[in-house]
Amino acid sequence: MTEAAEDTNDYGEDEILRATVGGGAARIVAVTATGVAREAIRRHEATGAAAVVLARGVTAGLLLATLTKDEERVTLQILGDGPLGGVTVDATAAGTARAFVKHLETLSALPPERPRLGAAIGKSGVVSVLRDLGLRESFRGQTSLATGEVDDDCERYLTESEQIESALRCETVLAADGTVAFAAGVLVQSLPGGRGAAVVAAARERLAAGALREAMATARDPGTLIEDALGDAIGAWGALDARPVRFECQCSRERAGAALALLGSAELADMILEDGKAEVTCNFCRARHDFTEAELERIRRDLEGFAGPPS
Repeated sequence: MTEAAEDTNDYGEDEILRATVGGGAARIVAVTATGVAREAIRRHEATGAAAVVLARGVTAGLLLATLTKDEERVTLQILGDGPLGGVTVDATAAGTARAFVKHLETLSALPPERPRLGAAIGKSGVVSVLRDLGLRESFRGQTSLATGEVDDDCERYLTESEQIESALRCETVLAADGTVAFAAGVLVQSLPGGRGAAVVAAARERLAAGALREAMATARDPGTLIEDALGDAIGAWGALDARPVRFECQCSRERAGAALALLGSAELADMILEDGKAEVTCNFCRARHDFTEAELERIRRDLEGFAGPPS
């Protein structure tokens, strides 16, 4: 049976907002990602720390995928030595995101205050970001893992690898039953010229003190989050554009078949003889694509022309 990887429509008012501050000295990106986080969590049946890692991951990925044009796609990988092993996020500047944790482990319950994730992800590992800018242009950067908190490590990556003075914070508020009540994030970056360093420093201090989490108690849209969390610290700011945010996976039966083709003719022949079928499950959305013996044989024949049945 094949489960379609369709999106759900229950995303509420999730939105990403881009703005500038200080007459162009710095830029601000704010995102609400509750629906995307809930959908990623639902697809993976994640709980506890794994659920929060997915929520912070998709929020951070959406913030990172805002540096250039709408065609940009960002793959964020945070890999550590903790029981979850890390998180992989695929996000676009158009406002789509998907994610998965490496090992879906059940860990102890989390406190109601800001959950600490270092013990779940680990504190030894790497943060890797691949930016696909379209037209066969891409950029890859990497830094070492420092805290395992996702947002802290993404901020450090931007400052050290991409050399952009940045303040980044992602917060996930949990309901009494452990489900995600609200997920949001803010990114403040200095623009070329260096005049924004003071703005970023002020924003970093406020965010580290919990200003975003406090603002999330009453604010629900990105603009209000910026104003309530940072307004008196950064001064006047002006919105540039806003767009909706949604969970989206690009997997398909065609791509699953292409993945099977990568196994090669010999391994496909063994699969046909031993199992007579194959199942491909998408890491990101958990959609399952089943292939019959006849379909596997067709893929094998396409690889080498017609070579006759396996023997």
